[in-house]
Amino acid sequence: MKSDQELFLRTPVKKAVLRMAIPTVISSLVLVIYNMADTFFVGQTHDACQVAAVSLTNAVL
Repeated sequence: MKSDQELFLRTPVKKAVLRMAIPTVISSLVLVIYNMADTFFVGQTHDACQVAAVSLTNAVL
């Protein structure tokens, strides 16, 4: 695989940005799904303090 520097030197800008952005978007979606599942299961405890703690720490993660 080409290095990032070669990618931006020899590839059109739009294609290079898309090639770098797609994995980032996918990883963000996976993280959002994980956080939603985590909040759901903690929400099953019916304890507002625990749900608030999970919601606040999701931003740190």
